[in-house]
Amino acid sequence: MDSWHMLTEDEICRTVRVFNNQFIFEHTTDALMRANIIVKLCQEREVKTATTAFYNECIRLNVYMNKRDMAYEIKENMDAGVYGVDVKSDIYTYTSIFSDVNATTSEDLAQLVELYDEMLSRGIQPTELVKKPLIKLARQVGEHRLLKALLESPDTEKLTTLHATTAARMLTNRAQAYIAQYDIDTAKAQLEELLIYHIPKDTRPIPFSPGYVSGSSDIKIPLHFTRTREAFFIYTRSLYESIMRIYLIRRRANDARELLDDMRRTIYLPPTRMAYNWFIRFHAKRKNIQTLHEIHDMMLQDGVMPDEYAYTKFITSCMYHPNAQRLQKLVDTAARRSILDAPEKADSGHVLSTRLDEPDEGVQRSGLPDVPRHIMELANIHNIVYHPQACTRFYKSMFLEHEADIDDLRSEKCQPNAHIINAVMCAYTMLEKPVLVLREFQRFVRHQNRLSPHQAPSDLMKSIIPVAHIFKMALDAARVINNQWMARKILAQMDVWKVRLPNPVAKEAL
Repeated sequence: MDSWHMLTEDEICRTVRVFNNQFIFEHTTDALMRANIIVKLCQEREVKTATTAFYNECIRLNVYMNKRDMAYEIKENMDAGVYGVDVKSDIYTYTSIFSDVNATTSEDLAQLVELYDEMLSRGIQPTELVKKPLIKLARQVGEHRLLKALLESPDTEKLTTLHATTAARMLTNRAQAYIAQYDIDTAKAQLEELLIYHIPKDTRPIPFSPGYVSGSSDIKIPLHFTRTREAFFIYTRSLYESIMRIYLIRRRANDARELLDDMRRTIYLPPTRMAYNWFIRFHAKRKNIQTLHEIHDMMLQDGVMPDEYAYTKFITSCMYHPNAQRLQKLVDTAARRSILDAPEKADSGHVLSTRLDEPDEGVQRSGLPDVPRHIMELANIHNIVYHPQACTRFYKSMFLEHEADIDDLRSEKCQPNAHIINAVMCAYTMLEKPVLVLREFQRFVRHQNRLSPHQAPSDLMKSIIPVAHIFKMALDAARVINNQWMARKILAQMDVWKVRLPNPVAKEAL
């Protein structure tokens, strides 16, 4: 502190700038606290500051600390000449004000637009750093006319003059804006523009996984790693995944898959688990089991371990009961692939019941809803709708990924939820393996009792219907192998949890 007078204004300004940049990249408030201490010490020791750059950093600091009034006061003093005749607002002053991370409402946007008009009236041409927060805020609040005007305004700055990672942040933000306007082709053009940049030569790996926010260019990266090759690829991946997501929303699965394959070839970073989950959700809903197998293999190749959500979708997609519309689409798709035989003519008014509790003669019990006979008489209908082998294969893979023994019911490494257990028990029922059905039932009961030893399990409250089906299949399996002791144990557990069967069965019959 004794050598404080030896510091120059330029050194103080650079220190505050470093802390401001650290906050914007790492999102840590410690950096703001340190910068604020430096500014207060300057005021207490009456350090002479007479440069625009220093006051611009003070504006940034107050904006980041959500002290807008103080930031605007500093700007007004700069315009009034309070800090000296050489201290005037410039493009960096407006950039500092526009970089308000706390601006989220239409009122905030109106205030920034007023400043934007003021900047243009002074003959100060906006840069990408000025337009980036305006574009982002206009997209968030849904001001599409302003968004379109900002995107169509002429660029006074060539992005090719910027560093690759800085350009990646700008282009990702613009792509998000085009996506908000449903202009996917132009958003993809931003990606193609980014791919022509020279890859940074700094190959230092980022020591920890950066924080990632879907649909945003705001990614937490340590300040001294922001110009590395890995940072560039992280921003590039974010842009890839933003476009893939909108492709899937628009049901353009082939375009999304092409983009996914291109990303895996172009950048060395694997897709995020979130991006894979988008694909899993899309194809699981449509029962595209072969595609789900491919996605699962891709995840394992990329070192991205599927989470509980992914495995729930993988497993339940093989066994869930489709509605009539989805069933018809599955049949039509299979017919086009020449997997099915031509349907025989039948009375369209007759309906064949395929309920588990009312099996028709000569038809395998499947759990399907009532569907027209001409659909049910098609060959291989069960192979199209239900995939018990695939279900159990996904299930075994889940245990392998968790390094757990599937036969060890006491293991806590892998703890399937009610939806997974329900699907797997249904698969083993179709494969006529009642012993494995009871094994999964016991696993489920052990796990739930471990989580909630003195009250009803949470899965029971969240998934009443799947839990009821679990007990129903367990009772059926116990009846098949004529295990009266297990049947009584199941009924006793039903009484403890107050479970009601989906189709009531007389306890005396068991």
